[in-house]
Amino acid sequence: MDVDNLSPNSLSLKDFLVQVKDVLADAFDAVYWVRAEISELRENANGHCYLNLVDKGTSGRLIEAKVSAVIWQSTYKLMKSYFYTATGQMLTPGMKVLVAVSLTFHEQYGLQLTIRDIDPSFTLGDMARKRQETIAQLKEDGVWDMNREVEFPLPARRIAVISSGTAAGYGDFCDQLMADGNRFGFVPTLFSAVMQGDRTVPSVIAAMDAIYQKMEDYDVVVIIRGGGATTDMAAFDDYALASNVANFPLPVITGIGHDRDESVVDMVAAVRCKTPTAVAAFLVEEMMNLESEWVEMKHSLTQVINRVIQEEIRSLEYLSHALSSGFRLTLQSALQATETLEDHLSTALRSCLRNEAHRLELMEKSLTLVSPEAILKKGYSLTVCDGRVVTHATGLKKGDRLTTYWQDGQVESIIDKSEIYEEGDDL
Repeated sequence: MDVDNLSPNSLSLKDFLVQVKDVLADAFDAVYWVRAEISELRENANGHCYLNLVDKGTSGRLIEAKVSAVIWQSTYKLMKSYFYTATGQMLTPGMKVLVAVSLTFHEQYGLQLTIRDIDPSFTLGDMARKRQETIAQLKEDGVWDMNREVEFPLPARRIAVISSGTAAGYGDFCDQLMADGNRFGFVPTLFSAVMQGDRTVPSVIAAMDAIYQKMEDYDVVVIIRGGGATTDMAAFDDYALASNVANFPLPVITGIGHDRDESVVDMVAAVRCKTPTAVAAFLVEEMMNLESEWVEMKHSLTQVINRVIQEEIRSLEYLSHALSSGFRLTLQSALQATETLEDHLSTALRSCLRNEAHRLELMEKSLTLVSPEAILKKGYSLTVCDGRVVTHATGLKKGDRLTTYWQDGQVESIIDKSEIYEEGDDL
């Protein structure tokens, strides 16, 4: 194309953008209050803050507008301090803000907003709206009361603690818990987490996941951090974190912030305390109450045992008395029975002796009647051979010496002939 034939109305890009800058400067020469969400934020070495602001519309998801913005060092230094004092939190990505901006356009760097002021109350109001939405969603999910319905174990000594390990609140908690020589035997285990800023939610959820993996090792979960301004607590109004606490199978005790701060996590937890120290005091008090119950139970049990022992002693004494009386009656009856038996035995023995004496007397008389002397007196004789009475001739032989006894003497004889005669033979 021949440049000489160009329209005399044509402009270079620079000239065109300079005109745009002049037009924009004339049209947007004021300061405007703009609602937006911070999507990116970085500070450079010179102290300037560069941001990307977005508008996600009513859906809250799709980006419908986007622009670069800057807060110059002189403004940012004051604004950062002012915003933190009012909210207790630094400007971070994901935060919704209401900022006063002026429009600048540079032919080389393009369109940019310069942030000149900020309204912390808008950020606080947006956080309150999100908080109510979170509460409503948890109730709709049916998990609002779930953690409070988990049975609280007693004793609760094995404690999973979610906190920053370097936080003063964690140190105060441990000091209070271990006071008095830790006489209740508490065993706290730290699951370190970021407790402030945009990393709080994923960090605390990760700690809860780690506890869940070895849940049988713990009795309760404690989430603690020190106090701060209202927006310091923003992470603890987050739906994902609050839902994790509400659904957790162990009782969760919170000590987040001061008395004036009550986060959604506090609301769904089994027990809510004001501060980390108050959490430790609660656990100690629960153990003291349990100890008192044990002491009272021991006292009651001791009384019952003593009462039972006394009743048994009385029963034994009564039984002993009854046995003693019964024994005396039995012994007396036995003695009487023995005496009666002794009389009977004595009578029977005397009768038996008399009978035996009479029988012996009769036997003696009978023996006397059949004694050799009595027989000899009757005219009979008795012949003896070798000490044996001879009753038959059989067995006698020639040469045998016989002794024959009569009442008035005896005769010795020798057999010189041995013959046996039958009855009727002539001798």
